[in-house]
Amino acid sequence: MANHINVIGDSYTKFGLKHTSKSTACLPHTIRFFKKHILTPKENSEISNASFIGGTLIHMIVQESLTKKLSLDDVIKSELIQTKIDNYEPNDEKDKKKFEFIVKAAKETAQNHLDNIAELDNQDWQDEIEQVLWTPPVNTYWLMYIDLVGQDLFGDLKNKFGTVSLTKTKGWTYTNVKCPDRPFYSDVQQISLYQKSLGLKPFLSYASNCDRRLFTQENCEDLKQESLDKALKELMIYEIAWEKKLELADGDLDKLAWLCCPDFSDIKKKSFWWTGVAQEQIDRLLKHYE
Repeated sequence: MANHINVIGDSYTKFGLKHTSKSTACLPHTIRFFKKHILTPKENSEISNASFIGGTLIHMIVQESLTKKLSLDDVIKSELIQTKIDNYEPNDEKDKKKFEFIVKAAKETAQNHLDNIAELDNQDWQDEIEQVLWTPPVNTYWLMYIDLVGQDLFGDLKNKFGTVSLTKTKGWTYTNVKCPDRPFYSDVQQISLYQKSLGLKPFLSYASNCDRRLFTQENCEDLKQESLDKALKELMIYEIAWEKKLELADGDLDKLAWLCCPDFSDIKKKSFWWTGVAQEQIDRLLKHYE
């Protein structure tokens, strides 16, 4: 029997789309339309905040330490990490202060991840491993970059950052936060996709500056195979729902826009998804509704 050849569906190719990802599939449809169809890839990559860049920073520190067997002090003072810190451009004063707090506590947060991973069987870790996976009836492939992959384990690093606030007596303050007692379901869906691709045993490492929690198949029902299989099916539903909209729009960007009505209140409030977005980019989106 001849091998089956996977072909990206017309619903995707008519919009110039090549693949999907867990993070993309979980986006609200209005945000997905904005990020993937209004913004250029460069513009999309430039929209950020302290939590996102801070999270990337912690990932890099932990990964460099594990894969190159370096101390945290050596990694943090390296050119790679210092350049990442120096290049961040905050959205406002609050965002600036949050990034400063994250950087200040970077060693403690990274150490908590390392302490979690030390509880696992010893591995020769690789980082940011690229994988692709087809999951019919989704008519495109999933693209993944996996935080840590060993000989028989893989896992993802999840950071918990506090909030910053300006007080009258103490100035800017930062709250310490605990890690969850159970993995966030969106993270379980991510692990389900990775596990289907790799076939290895999963873990999730959560860390803040003051707390840590490690989840494995041995201590967490959500990471057992039956739960992961269910989570993957539900993640596929997210993607298929988007694919149905692409089919209805049939390559017409205006039609797709009307299937993804924006939340004008969120835009005006500059809520999470709209932080750091230029007015010109918002205007470009709204022209599709005139």
